Amino acid sequence: MPPELAALQDWMQEAILAASDRGARAHVHGDNRLTAEERVQIYARGYRQRLIECLEREYPLLAALAGPTVFGLFAQGYVAARPSRSYTLYDFGAGFPAWLEASRPAGGAQDVGAIPAALARIERTKAEVHRARGIERDAPAWPGMDPVLAELLALAATRRWYRPDSARLLALPFDFGEMLATGEPIPPRPEPMLLAVVRAQYRIACLPLEPWQYDWLAVLPDDPARAVPLPDDARISLWLPFATAHGLAAPG
Repeated sequence: MPPELAALQDWMQEAILAASDRGARAHVHGDNRLTAEERVQIYARGYRQRLIECLEREYPLLAALAGPTVFGLFAQGYVAARPSRSYTLYDFGAGFPAWLEASRPAGGAQDVGAIPAALARIERTKAEVHRARGIERDAPAWPGMDPVLAELLALAATRRWYRPDSARLLALPFDFGEMLATGEPIPPRPEPMLLAVVRAQYRIACLPLEPWQYDWLAVLPDDPARAVPLPDDARISLWLPFATAHGLAAPG
C-alpha cells in the first residue's frame, strides 16, 4: 500500500472515530454548499449513530425502560468516552454496564440511579452467554438410551460436576424478575436478586436463584477437568435434575 494512501486512511479513521475535523481541508474538498469540515462530520455522525443503534439492539430492555431521550444521552456519552477500537461491534458494548455504574450520581447500591447499570449487566451477560461455549454438543453419557433414564442413572451414579461457561451468575441490587418474565419495561423492586443467565439447547434463560443454589453454583469450577463431587446436601440432590436440564451444571 502506498504510504500516502495509508496515511489518508489513518487520518480518515481517526476523524470518524474521534469526531474530529482537524486537517479536513488538507484531505477533503469543500465548496459553497458544504465545507470540508462539514463533509467529514456527515460521516462521523453517521458512524456514531450506527454505534448508538448497536447499543439499542444489545440493551433493548434498558432502552425501553429509560426511554429514547435518556437512553440516547447514555449512548452518546458512552460513544464519546469509549470510541470503538475493535473490528467487531460485539466488543463495543462490553464496557457499557461499567461505564453506566461509574457515571451515575453518587449514592447507594439501591438508589434509582443504579438501575441502568444493573439492568445493563443482565443484558450484556445474555450477549456473552449467547457466544459462550455450551454443552449442547457434548456426547450423552449413555448413547442410545432413553434420555430420562440416562439422566436418572447419571444422577444415581457417582459423578463430578462443573458449571459450563454458558451459565453465568449475577448478584444484583434490584429484583428484575417481573421485567425478565414479561419482557416489558417494568421498574424493578428495590430488593436483592440472585440470577443465573444460562443457555440450554441454544435458548437463553434468566433463572432466579435461592441463596443456597447460587452458593453451590458459585463454587463449581468452570473446567470439566476440575469437576467436583456433589456435596452431601439433600436440597442440591433434589434440585440437580432441574439444574442439569437447564444447563446450570454438567457432569465432568
